[in-house]
Amino acid sequence: MIWKIARSRVVLFVWGGIYFVLFLWTYARHIAPYFGHQGFVYLPSATRNICIGLFVMLPLLWMPLRITRPSVLALWILYFLVYTPAIVVGFHVLELEFPFPRFFVWLCASMLFLSFLPLLPPIRFPRVVIPRKYLLWGLVGIWVWGYGLFLKAFGLRHIPALPDIYQVRLMARTIVSSEGGLFGYLLRWFANVFNPFFMALGIRKSCILILAMGIVGQVLIFSFDATKSTLMSIPYLLALYIVFKWKKWSPPAVFLFQGAIALFLGALLVDSIFHSYLVRMYLLRRVFYVPGLLTAFYYDYFSVHSQWQWAHTLVGRYLDLVPPEDALINAPGFIIGAVYFHKAEGNANANLWADAFANFGEVGIVLVTLVLFFLLWLYDSLSRDQERSTAFLLMGMPVFALTNTSLLTALLTHGWIPALLLLWIWPPPRRERISARNTPK
Repeated sequence: MIWKIARSRVVLFVWGGIYFVLFLWTYARHIAPYFGHQGFVYLPSATRNICIGLFVMLPLLWMPLRITRPSVLALWILYFLVYTPAIVVGFHVLELEFPFPRFFVWLCASMLFLSFLPLLPPIRFPRVVIPRKYLLWGLVGIWVWGYGLFLKAFGLRHIPALPDIYQVRLMARTIVSSEGGLFGYLLRWFANVFNPFFMALGIRKSCILILAMGIVGQVLIFSFDATKSTLMSIPYLLALYIVFKWKKWSPPAVFLFQGAIALFLGALLVDSIFHSYLVRMYLLRRVFYVPGLLTAFYYDYFSVHSQWQWAHTLVGRYLDLVPPEDALINAPGFIIGAVYFHKAEGNANANLWADAFANFGEVGIVLVTLVLFFLLWLYDSLSRDQERSTAFLLMGMPVFALTNTSLLTALLTHGWIPALLLLWIWPPPRRERISARNTPK
């Protein structure tokens, strides 16, 4: 048994090393040279790249070898889309070598602490007993009502072309602000929770209508606000389902490295064939490298300026917290947009740990990691009796939101709370059969 685990760990290291070399090479050859005007920098240095390699590979000593719980999937997504980009891009943009700031040590320590999640057993919470068919009709009714509101506000639109995305996004921001109330929250809850849930349920039950509701719903939201993650969620969630179904819902982590390597090589091959840079720009750059760039900018600015302590959030406004005296604009994301991208109207929102540093410094990283640990354990507990397809696919978008926004915003805006509520009230398979027997004919 020990030899089998050791062999699996060695295989993980090998594939992790191949992925790291490809990630660094892609950054040096295909990202920094083409997008240097956005702040990407590659500075050749053997010492720097060795430090980067050690930081990137170190978590592979302890991270779970198999994805057996939704929390483990979340941990690996954070490794691929937050931790690795922050180390690789951050060290080059900030021109770091040894000694390096403690900020990156805290990131590594956060990955270590979250890796203890599989050792904490989930518990079974009491559930609300609602017959499945009544609950399903209620969710369909909410879906119809929600899209009635969206269509009334936005109108029926065509899918925006790539050059028009940012203009459509600014127009959507104006419409959402004018609608007020819960409108903006509903838009994100539908994109991150309700539509993925319908996709998971439609696949599981082989119901084309329910699956179509989820897919069409995502396309409509993309036509409203041009958030690329909403459109990309369709192949992203379908790919998650195929991989997990193929590997009997506990795929080895090494499979994620193999998939990421195939994705990088495929993207570069497509761009090479068509003499384009669009796949690199909208897939590799935006998903894999921008989170690292923003982490570097957040550290660079807020390591020498005052932290915000949530003064710009709903919590801050409720507690009458005052923004820092040296604040240029009314939120950290807008400050980074103005200082580093020279766009006063651009909100350069960053991942959960970068935002935590902007608000509370290194203490913020620790606090956010503790809260995330509890949140993921709660998700595991509420999903322990659910169909694994529902549990894993419903996790996909809320955890992806953590790569681009704060934990507090993800809880309130990007669907973590609705996802947890849906897991709690949706009857697990055994209870579905019981409620079906008890439902009056």
